[in-house]
Amino acid sequence: MSRQRVRAVGVAGLLAVVLSACGSAAEPELTAAPDSSQGAVLAAPTTAPTTAPPPTSSAPPTPAPTTTAKPAPTTPRKPAPNAARQAAAASSGVAWVPAGGDEFAGGSLDKGTWGTYESKGAFGNGRRSPDAVSVVDGALTITARPGDGGVSGGVAHSQGQLYGRWEFRARTEKGRGWGSAILLWPDSEKWPDDGELDMMEVPGENRDLAHTIIHYGGSANKTFGDATKGDFSQWHTFAFEWLPDRLTAYIDGKKTFETTDKAMIPTTPMHATIQLDQGPAKDWMAAPDETTPAETKLQVDYMRVSKLPGQAA
Repeated sequence: MSRQRVRAVGVAGLLAVVLSACGSAAEPELTAAPDSSQGAVLAAPTTAPTTAPPPTSSAPPTPAPTTTAKPAPTTPRKPAPNAARQAAAASSGVAWVPAGGDEFAGGSLDKGTWGTYESKGAFGNGRRSPDAVSVVDGALTITARPGDGGVSGGVAHSQGQLYGRWEFRARTEKGRGWGSAILLWPDSEKWPDDGELDMMEVPGENRDLAHTIIHYGGSANKTFGDATKGDFSQWHTFAFEWLPDRLTAYIDGKKTFETTDKAMIPTTPMHATIQLDQGPAKDWMAAPDETTPAETKLQVDYMRVSKLPGQAA
């Protein structure tokens, strides 16, 4: 039960290369964790890290066109009703202070806020290109295409902090061979030493499970997490709170995961990343095949970051 991910991020003309792994059972039908530290203990990866590609200064490659049929229109972006917005705001009762983020209200990606990936793809599959990232109709959109060996993308937030709250509204189109991941990555780039917090992972082609997974234990890369059922091809609001004494996840205002085990709680600053990963990855996601749509999109309506009162961002 292991998966492996290679991630490269270009920010202000530089390319930072890091490695990430996320172990999980083969999409088990797990229920949401109650108000405790219960969850599923997941096996740590056992395979050796994949060597990341060296930095390059060449222009980003352009994905090859596909000859497959044009995909059906995507689900339109709709504002969340007031009741849903109020429910999504549910939290631990902390008086969170806004600390940034992005509403994706402009017509293009704010490159001062986000760095785009340019590297070999997840699990060594395909490649990641800045050309796969756009802002369309007020939503960050990462578009994966199976042609040319597979092309997808990802972005990393330039703002890192110790502790906080991250809220985002997202959906992942159905399609075999692609899995979405929105997570917190250590600013130190020391993985797995400084941990990883997977706030939302939706690897299954039917988008019927959203996983929360915690990486901890330094080089041992232990994992602990849970999964929530739903149709995640539709819009849902996710929130993740990182406090000195607990980690808590919410979906549409309902608590779905929590742990108070301090061994699992990171102690160094982290920043958000948003990515659409390509399979195959054993016991996690399949490879693209003839059923895979010509395009599969991960869309994020907004990312809102908050900090603790009196704490610097």
